[in-house]
Formats: sequence, structure tokens, C-alpha cells
Amino acid sequence: MMCVVALALLVSLLAASALAAPKTDIVVLVNGDRITGEIKELAYGQLTLKTEDIGTIYIEWDKIASITTTQLLQVEMTDGRRMFGFAPEPAPVAGKIRLMIGQFGGSPTPVDLPIYDIVRMATVKNSDTWYKRLKGSFSLGYSYTQANSLNVLNLSADIGSRDQERKWQVVLDSTVTSQASESSSQRASLVSTLERFLPDRYYSEGSLEFTRNEELGLDLRSLIGATFGRYLMQHKNSEWRAGAGLAASTEQRVDGSKQDSIEAQFTTSVRVFYLDHPKTDVNTIVTVLPSLTESGRVRGEASIKARREIVTDLFFEVSVYDSYDNRPSEGAPNNDWGLTTSIGYTF
Repeated sequence: MMCVVALALLVSLLAASALAAPKTDIVVLVNGDRITGEIKELAYGQLTLKTEDIGTIYIEWDKIASITTTQLLQVEMTDGRRMFGFAPEPAPVAGKIRLMIGQFGGSPTPVDLPIYDIVRMATVKNSDTWYKRLKGSFSLGYSYTQANSLNVLNLSADIGSRDQERKWQVVLDSTVTSQASESSSQRASLVSTLERFLPDRYYSEGSLEFTRNEELGLDLRSLIGATFGRYLMQHKNSEWRAGAGLAASTEQRVDGSKQDSIEAQFTTSVRVFYLDHPKTDVNTIVTVLPSLTESGRVRGEASIKARREIVTDLFFEVSVYDSYDNRPSEGAPNNDWGLTTSIGYTF
């Protein structure tokens, strides 16, 4: 019993010590200001810094002249290199970070890295609990046309997390259209992805999708896929990636028929983001899936989402989507596309 109490006391003291640990990372801005805190990560052109007095702040990456930290960092460059090291002293030239690279027990090698060429940076040992690393958003939109009593309700939500080796995300999109003289129609998708980062900007990704599109005669499609690809471009305000792989799907159609299929999967996405206020984020995704088991059948999905910040964390979104199937259910059109507007919140 005494051992248990002693162990509990030791754990409590260690936890308290960790919580009270001084935040000694130093960020120097281009205007000469110095901010002391704990560097958490750099992603999408923003440095996250946790301070003692003013909480967590977000600093635009191009506003930083130098950083110093005793934390072990993983740094990802625009050319795809990933390096590990410490930055215990500022670089002799403003606009660079001096990363000390070397094996334990050996003499570290200083490498001066231009800040402009760093696209991501993270601490290797992040003590935050998992839920503090979650990021996501949700948005809601509604429109009504009195002339034909047309109602359109759209809902979108996403949540995910990222560490030094992988990224996962779950995304929900749903649009319901109803009219007094006609039955309602629903378009919805739930997509979960797990991406693993590989050397030289390569990546592998697994996905699980559930889709419903009554306009194309689809009651439910279940799909599992695997993709291998590469980030073709990574900059402070943009990234472009492309990949190819295989997918297996099962379709339940509104006419009661069922279809199993193995498909090739080609996908590309481009994201452009500007985090200076007001924040702007445009994300375009295109996926083409030619069937390997149904000769001549080709499906495609495309979407563009553009967000513009209204006030902090509150945004206005315009979304355009297009679903294509050259062999839909009998009587259904080949294309279903639409444009929605909504108001949302990020966290």
C-alpha cells in the first residue's frame, strides 16, 4: 500500500513539475520584438507558441526573424528534406534558423536553414494530450425559394490531427433538397483517411468512404482504398499533391440492384491558404476512378471549397461539387453538381 501511495505521489510531483516547467523558447520578430514561450508547431504558415501570460498565440511565419529552442525539432523543407535537431542559438544572419544536427554522443553539425524554405516544423516529443491536438471545423447553410417552395440544407464538418509521421481526418458533407411537389433528395458522404509521410515528399494513404447520392440513383456506396503519391509542391502558402492506387467498392442502388467493383484510383489536390487576417483557404480535390472489373465504366468526384474569415474562427464558405458516373442507375443522370454557401466555425 505504501508503495502505491509513494508511486502516486511521485507521479503527481513529476506531472506538477512538467506543468510548471519554464517556457524558454525565444521567437524574435522582424520588428525586433522578442516573445518567450513554448514552440508547439509550424503548419500552414503559422507558428503556434504557448506563453505563460497571454496563452497560446499564432504568429505568421513571414513575421519571424529567428527562433531558439532546446526542444528536439523535426523540420520539413520545400525540397522534401526532413531533418531533426536542436536550435539552441540564433543563426548569425536574420531570416534563418541554425539547426544543430548530429547523433547522440557525437559533435552536432550546424545547418543554417532559410525560414522561407521551411514549410513545417514540430517538436518530436509533444506532451500535449491527444485531444488538444485535434483540429476541425463545421459549417451550416440553408436556402429557400418561395416560387417553387425549394429548400436546400447543407452541413459540413471535419476533424483530424497530425503528428510528425502521419495525419488522419474524418470529413462529413451532406446536402438535402426538398420541394413541396416532389420527394426530397439527399447527397451525403463520410470519408476517413490516414496518411503516412514518407521521405522525399512521398506519402501513402488509406481511406474508407460511405457515400449516398439519390440524384445518381445511389443508395449507399462503401469504398476502401489505398493510394501512394507525392507532394509535387510545398510552399508556405500552398501545396499540391498527386497519387494513384486501388479501391474496392460495393454499391446498393435505389432500384434494388447491387454492384461490386475494383477500381483504379487517381487523385490530385491543390490547397492555397493565406493566414494573414482575414484568413483565406481554397482547397480543390479531383478523383478519377476507372473500373477494372466493369469494362468502360468511369466515375469521378471533384470539389472546390473556398473559405474566408469573417471574425476570428468564424468563416464564410462557398463550395462547388460535381459527381460523375458514366453508368449510373437506370434513368439517373450522369452528373450531379451543385453550389452551396454556408457559415462555419473552426477550432
